[in-house]
Amino acid sequence: MEIFKDLVLRYCIIFGKRFSSTEKLTFLRVLSKELMQLGYMVDVKLAKLKLATRRYENYYNAYIGDLNKAELIICTYYDTGLNNFNLQKNYAFSPQFSKLSYFISIAPILFLFIVSLILNYFVFVPDIRNHGFFSISGISSIISTVILFLFVLKFKSGIPNQKNFVCNSSSIITIINLINQLNKKEKKKIAFVLYDGGNSSQYGLKMLESYSKQLKSKKFIFIDSIGNSETLIFLKPQQSNLQVENITFHTGQMETKLLNYIMISSGSIDKNSKIIIHNAHSPKDSHLPNKVIEKHTQSLLAICRSLINDNADK
Repeated sequence: MEIFKDLVLRYCIIFGKRFSSTEKLTFLRVLSKELMQLGYMVDVKLAKLKLATRRYENYYNAYIGDLNKAELIICTYYDTGLNNFNLQKNYAFSPQFSKLSYFISIAPILFLFIVSLILNYFVFVPDIRNHGFFSISGISSIISTVILFLFVLKFKSGIPNQKNFVCNSSSIITIINLINQLNKKEKKKIAFVLYDGGNSSQYGLKMLESYSKQLKSKKFIFIDSIGNSETLIFLKPQQSNLQVENITFHTGQMETKLLNYIMISSGSIDKNSKIIIHNAHSPKDSHLPNKVIEKHTQSLLAICRSLINDNADK
């Protein structure tokens, strides 16, 4: 229980926001030290994506273990999404970024901008005309404008969500919990990937696809927001030949060139066969029960052993 509380404190609270490059690198450094103590080497790769504005955006993937020698690779994203204030539904294994989500995220900044315009036009400017620029109104106008400029500069990419317990720190904690329960032989057969851009462009997933030609023959498990509820949901694309005893798979797929994979999340499925992540990217995403993570860790461990044992039998 104490170990779980420590993981929640570290990866849900202290390093729970992973939006900027600095926050991502800090998180990866802390995670690397912990995983090295558990017998895994971590290799962090950087890729630069050129944007239409002629600037570059950095993406960082963490490759845990030897991907080329592993039989099974478990993947999840670690980056933080924009705060949509729980005004939009969010779905597992789907890019969460859209023009609407970005607009919702920066809505408070737009509101402050409008308030600043009103104050300046109807309050500060008329008073400045009467008392001069070096007056209370003049100083207030300068201060409010500077503060607004700093807010715009800081949040020009959107306001990140502060609390990300379920989406997607729960998957990261489950992976660490799983690694703690693997034996030495299993650690050689199972590798992990924490990829960047899961809440935006999925660029980290594209980085994974180009990692090595050998990956096409590997088995993959993708997990997303696994702490969403006590019930696990399993999906796989039609071309995947992975089978796990006593598990019923729904049909689903991700935007990836990888072929042999399954997807695991938790929660509820809507009428369009999409998995809803409750309270994702909102201040309400602030609870993670120990028993849920432990239960899902044991289920994931059983699936991993089934997949690598099946490969050994062949």
